[in-house]
Amino acid sequence: MIRVSFKNVGQGDSIIVEWSTNNKKSIGIIDSNIHEGNNPILEYLKENPTPVIDFIILSHFHYDHFSGMPDLFKYCLDKDIKINKFIHTFASHVLDIYNRIFTTKKEETASKSFFKYFDLLAEKNIEDFILADCYTAPIQLTESEYLSFLAPTGKTYHQIAKNISRKNTGIIISHPDVNKLSTITCIQNEKKFILLTSDAERKSFRFINKKIKKQLTAIQVPHHGSYNSINPNFWKSVKRINHCPAILSVGDEPKDKLPDRQTIELIDKEGYNIYSTNLVYGLCDYFQLPTSTTSNAKTTCLNLFSVKRAGTSIKAPTINKYFGEKVLDLF
Repeated sequence: MIRVSFKNVGQGDSIIVEWSTNNKKSIGIIDSNIHEGNNPILEYLKENPTPVIDFIILSHFHYDHFSGMPDLFKYCLDKDIKINKFIHTFASHVLDIYNRIFTTKKEETASKSFFKYFDLLAEKNIEDFILADCYTAPIQLTESEYLSFLAPTGKTYHQIAKNISRKNTGIIISHPDVNKLSTITCIQNEKKFILLTSDAERKSFRFINKKIKKQLTAIQVPHHGSYNSINPNFWKSVKRINHCPAILSVGDEPKDKLPDRQTIELIDKEGYNIYSTNLVYGLCDYFQLPTSTTSNAKTTCLNLFSVKRAGTSIKAPTINKYFGEKVLDLF
């Protein structure tokens, strides 16, 4: 069994992947965000000490995906935790982007802290560095399950490098340039697969159905439910289990107001079973429910659950469908 935990970090990602082989427990991490002063990934490691992290994946270099990593790196240094693989999308020829995407002092400070501790960690604690794209060699998790990447493509790296060479160095490159590099992480076995989609853009989903003929057993909704990242043809045509879980990592961000109502309407009408770390914006609008910040919201949504379908279960023993951490048991 493989367990995937979506931590509640508002509009951001912090995901833990756990599995066992020969009675040996392993752990992998995808992104780490600080939310309301808390770092759930770091808190989990402190509560569940481990001498080795099998992999850390940085899906792309946006604040809500990397802000917790400096503290994570420092903790690994202090506790001498080994990291077998650090997997990333900041190729040397696109690093030029990252010096020019920050819109706040907070982002700039976090970036400097990230590279400070990353450089220290890289010297002695990281075994291997891997640039993620759709040609990256699969990572074996158990005897029958493995992890691979469906995005970004090598062509995406080339296009971004080409665009950089054409732009005046004084021009600020917008955030969507970095979203083009977002990973789509696939965990699969012989018959089924799950997709962890970070902030992947619409184009990234264009050919997935052709690449994978297996049955989708769960999916993370990309870019916190932004309809700009939704490829309707993919969501309608992908082969999947009945009531396939679709998980949203969202929070109260008035600037973005995600998820979009269009996203929720599409995936609900296509028969997906929607779960979320918070009840906000498009979820409230579509389902006509109060937001998670109101006092009666949790009593309105009383559907406590531990649902199991086709070998997949989602557990939330003390919270309901649209609040808090979501834990997904696979295969």
